[in-house]
Amino acid sequence: MSKHYVNRKKGAAIITAVIFFVVISVTMAVGLSSPVVREYVTARDFEKSKGAYYLSEAGMEDAVYRLRKPRAIDAQEVISLGGNTATTTITTVSATQKTISSLGDIFRNTRRVKSTITTTTGESFVYGVWAGQGGVRMNGNLINSYISGNLYSIGPICGGGSSGATCTGGSGASLITGTVISGGTSGLNGTIGRIQNQGDASMYAGTIKSSTISGVAYCNTISGSSTSTCQTLPVQPPVELPITRGDIENWEAISTAGGSVTCTGGKYYINGTISIGPKKIPCDLETSGSNYTITLTGPIWVEGDIKINNNQSWRVDPSLVGQSIMVIADKQTASTTAGTIEIENNPVFSGAPGGNSWVMLLSENTGASIGADAEAIWLENNVSGALLLYARLGDVKLQNNSNINEVTAYQITLENNAVVNYLSGLQNTLFTSGPGGAWYVQGWKEGQ
Repeated sequence: MSKHYVNRKKGAAIITAVIFFVVISVTMAVGLSSPVVREYVTARDFEKSKGAYYLSEAGMEDAVYRLRKPRAIDAQEVISLGGNTATTTITTVSATQKTISSLGDIFRNTRRVKSTITTTTGESFVYGVWAGQGGVRMNGNLINSYISGNLYSIGPICGGGSSGATCTGGSGASLITGTVISGGTSGLNGTIGRIQNQGDASMYAGTIKSSTISGVAYCNTISGSSTSTCQTLPVQPPVELPITRGDIENWEAISTAGGSVTCTGGKYYINGTISIGPKKIPCDLETSGSNYTITLTGPIWVEGDIKINNNQSWRVDPSLVGQSIMVIADKQTASTTAGTIEIENNPVFSGAPGGNSWVMLLSENTGASIGADAEAIWLENNVSGALLLYARLGDVKLQNNSNINEVTAYQITLENNAVVNYLSGLQNTLFTSGPGGAWYVQGWKEGQ
C-alpha cells in the first residue's frame, strides 16, 4: 500500500509574500498619505494663523478707534471673538505718541501687529500776527513797538500812528521784520501804510504808501515808498482764521465735562497756587495777589470776563510736553459786552518743558466786529512769556512792554513798546483736546 505525504510548507511562501505585500502596501500608503496629512495640517494651521492675524487687526482697530473718539480704554484690553482672543497693549511713549501691540490667538496660533500713533499737527499759525477786516494799527516807531515775523491781514495795516481804511496821517514807520500782506475782502486789495520790513521780505497789497520794502512790492499802486514800481499782484481769496466757532465749542464741551467750580457773588477768585482743568467757570474769573503758580491741566471755559492782575505764573502742566492749553472767555448771551480778557502788571506765562508749548487766551467778544470801541483782549504793563492771543471777532490791544508770541484777532493795536515775537513751532501747535489733540496712525506693521 502506497503512502502519500503532503508538503505542509507550501503555504508558507504564499503567506510570507502576502505579508510582504501588505507591509509594502501599508508603507507606500503611509508614505503617500504623509504629505497629504502634512498639507492638511499646514492648511489648517495657515487658516488659524490667518484668522489670528485678522483677530489681532481687529484688536488694533478697536484700540485706535477708542483712542481717537475718545472712549474708555485700559493699558491692556482683551477682546473675544468666536471663543478666540486678541490682547491689545498700549504704551505711552510721550504726550504726543503711543505704541499699540495686538496679539491674536486661535488655539495657540498667534499673530501680532504693532502700530505707532501720534497726535495730529494742530492749528497752524503761520503768521506772527493774523488780523481780520479790522486790520492792524501800530502806533509806535521802529524801535519801541514792532512785530518779529510775518503779518497777514484782511484789513489795512497802518504803522507810524496812521489810521483808517487808507492809513492816513501819522509819521515815520513801524517795523514788521517779515512778509506783510493786506489781503482785503476780495483778493489782494488792501492797504499798507508806513511800514518797514527787513531782509528779502516782500509786501503784498492793493495800495502801498510811505513804506520801506526790503524785498518786492506786489501791488496795484504805490507812493512815497522805497520803490515806485509795483510787480504784478497775484489775486487770491482771503485766508480763513485757523480756529473756528466749531473748534471753540468743542473745547467748551470738554471743559464742561470736567465739571464746574462754585462761584461767589458772580465771580470765581484765584489767589494762591492751584492746578485746574479741564473745568468750566460759570461766572467771571479774577486773580489777585502775587508770587504763586496756576498750573493748567486742561482747557478752561470762563462764561464771563477774565481779569489777571499782578505777578503770577501761569503754566502748562509739565507732563503735557509739546502741547498747549486753551483758556476761553465766552458768554454767548452777552457777546458784545462780555467775554473780555484783561491782563496787567507782570504775570508770566510758560509752556511745558521742551518747547512748542503755549498758553492760549481766547475771547469770543464780538464788539469790534460790529463797530464797538472796546477791547476783547487788553494787555499792558510787562505781560510776557509763552502766550498766544485769539479774538476772531474782537479787538486786541497790546501796550506798555507786552511781549507775546502770536496774536490773531478781528482787529489788532500795538503801542508803547508792545512786541510780538513769533516762534516757528507755532506752525504746528498741539492742544490737549479738540482739533489739535486727535490721534492718527503713523505706522502699522506685523511684529513679533
